[in-house]
Amino acid sequence: MFGNINDKYNRFGGIKSTPNFHYEPEFESILPKENSIKNQLLLYKPLSKIRGVGIGNATTNKLAKLNLFSIKDLLYHFPRTYLDLSKVKKICDVKEGEEITIIGVVKRVDKSRTRSRKNLLKIFIWDKTGYITGIWFNQNYIADILKKGTFVAYSGVVKYKFNELQITNPLYDILDIKSERNQIHTGRIIPKHPSTAGISTKNLRRIFSKILSKYGVLPEPLPNKIKIRQDFLTSLSNCINQIHFPGSFSSLKISKNRLIYNELFFLQLGLALRKKSQTIDLKSVVMDVDKSKIEKFIKSLSFNLTAAQKKVINEIKEDISKPIPMNRLLQGDVGSGKTVVALISMIISSLNGYQSAIMVPTEVLAWQHFKNFKKMLKKYPFEVLLLSSSTLPSEKLKILKQIKEDGNQIVIGTHALIQEKVIFSNLGLVIVDEQHRFGVTQRKRLKSKGKYPHVLIMSATPIPRTITQTMYGDLDVSIIDEMPPGRGSVETRLFHPGEREEAYNLIKSELNEGRQAFIICPLIEDSDLLKVKSVIKEAEELKQVVFKEYNVEILHGQLSSKKREEIMQRFENKELDVLISTTVVEVGIDVKNATVMLIENADRFGLSQLHQLRGRIRRGEHKSYCILFADLKTDEAFKRINSFLKTEDGFELANKDLEIRGEGEIFGDRQWGIPDLKISSIVRDKEILEKSRKDAFSIIKNDISLSSPITKVLINFLNFEYPDNKFWQI
Repeated sequence: MFGNINDKYNRFGGIKSTPNFHYEPEFESILPKENSIKNQLLLYKPLSKIRGVGIGNATTNKLAKLNLFSIKDLLYHFPRTYLDLSKVKKICDVKEGEEITIIGVVKRVDKSRTRSRKNLLKIFIWDKTGYITGIWFNQNYIADILKKGTFVAYSGVVKYKFNELQITNPLYDILDIKSERNQIHTGRIIPKHPSTAGISTKNLRRIFSKILSKYGVLPEPLPNKIKIRQDFLTSLSNCINQIHFPGSFSSLKISKNRLIYNELFFLQLGLALRKKSQTIDLKSVVMDVDKSKIEKFIKSLSFNLTAAQKKVINEIKEDISKPIPMNRLLQGDVGSGKTVVALISMIISSLNGYQSAIMVPTEVLAWQHFKNFKKMLKKYPFEVLLLSSSTLPSEKLKILKQIKEDGNQIVIGTHALIQEKVIFSNLGLVIVDEQHRFGVTQRKRLKSKGKYPHVLIMSATPIPRTITQTMYGDLDVSIIDEMPPGRGSVETRLFHPGEREEAYNLIKSELNEGRQAFIICPLIEDSDLLKVKSVIKEAEELKQVVFKEYNVEILHGQLSSKKREEIMQRFENKELDVLISTTVVEVGIDVKNATVMLIENADRFGLSQLHQLRGRIRRGEHKSYCILFADLKTDEAFKRINSFLKTEDGFELANKDLEIRGEGEIFGDRQWGIPDLKISSIVRDKEILEKSRKDAFSIIKNDISLSSPITKVLINFLNFEYPDNKFWQI
């Protein structure tokens, strides 16, 4: 990691070499002078090479734990929160319910246990006018930080309980009697930077103060027109200084908004370039759309297409009839009919003599696609092949030979499709189903099996608009926002542990009507660590006691592919009444006669996963029931389950899930290939995201050859901003 910074610094030629900026007077604000370019390069100087700012070898090692290796890393290590020491109250003047800051000396530290066996820490401070108590639960380590005699600031909301003034989980900062003369530690709004063992927030403030005074001048990356339009009246350098040491909360807000815009603008600029690169000098196959043959196939279906499906099919037809590769994201709620849209696209490919490949995340889904495609295409001369890791060696060799030598098959597969041995002879269309299950590298590898094939990415997990604009900002988007007619309703109910018999009776009443049921458990086998239901143990009890009069079977990922296919076939043929399973049935399973979905330990599943599981029922005309058993001990679990009970709209649930979990978990999965966000939030800052996206895409759209001075400068800055992650080139 440390070596990367040295490489990064040296790659730009140290300070001697500078990028080739073109000067035009009207772009003066974004064209740094020589010394500004030097400052830009200096940002990548390793902290180990800096002297005179209080960073020795020991401190460098501690900063490395925070992933801080260069000057730029430090400048963009933003405070987590702030403590307002510019307005300090005396304890004798505080009132209950006020949010205040007070300064005092630690006089007493008490540790105890509550009746619920939580560790309770109480630290009393005194400011000569009275006492106030800081309260912490299960955080006894704070006693080692705030020892008796420590000069400390508390900030938070005051409560009056048990005849004393209290602040629960106060923001705190250790001060120093002499610090009143040090303007970075008191008498102002002080930053609280994320810290680590061995280096306090106070030490970080000292380092930041010195770094900013010496290296705090940054080149201005934004064009004048954007700065004026967005009302950015202060420089980037001033914003960086204000975010670390704000003069007021109003200047902090202005600076933070500017930095948020900057981060999102360059992210969107990269996505705009990525989209541009997919249309420049890339010649894809041009497919002729034989409308009569496509209409004939559509009429042969046992159902009518919705208006939304027809609209999306027309969008795809238009894309693949051009020499530019299609790059389209198809979104649609569970059961909206994306698969038949994908099949029609693959038929067009076959009619033009090209191969098409659809990659799916599970063998169960691959097998179901294979079976359904064969059934729908039985009157057509198209060859449908299935390739997965469990395909028998002899059969695999035969399929690999066909794919390599023949020209227009429809190939269905799992991750096995991206193995080196798989060589397509004439791949014209790539489809990725359940895209969130695949990483950006896996999608790229499948795409590379052909020469600029058309690409369709499908998602049955609705994606909030802000996520789409960030993670799929380079793709065209189609949405199927209409469900096929004739579907029954679904009733979702939360049952408490004492109501289990009532839940089972509801299932039995459906079974007695000739329907079928899913029962989902989080684990395959019992775990000593997790007190949740397992498929194997649950099956024993349900088979022998609860549903002994019915045909019950279990399904999970450890069974052989052949066994899983056999069980699913029996379930579809109505030979089984109850299928007890893990989430292996989460995607793609379509059994119209199944009307009950019971989910054990539902609190352990995310909203999108719960929505996918519920989507396995309500496939036919009969009313369906989704039964939940959950332990709602946490606020997040309560919010998640409550949202799930209130709506069946996948897009509404996706937005709610984003609000509850935040984008941290979503971006934490590095399958997207885009850089982490340091200060912006796609949930909180969606309005700024819209503005930055409009500005960035407009610049690239209006400069076809990417040759204008402003574009060149911005691309230079993009390279500076993300020297190790060229996400716009993926």
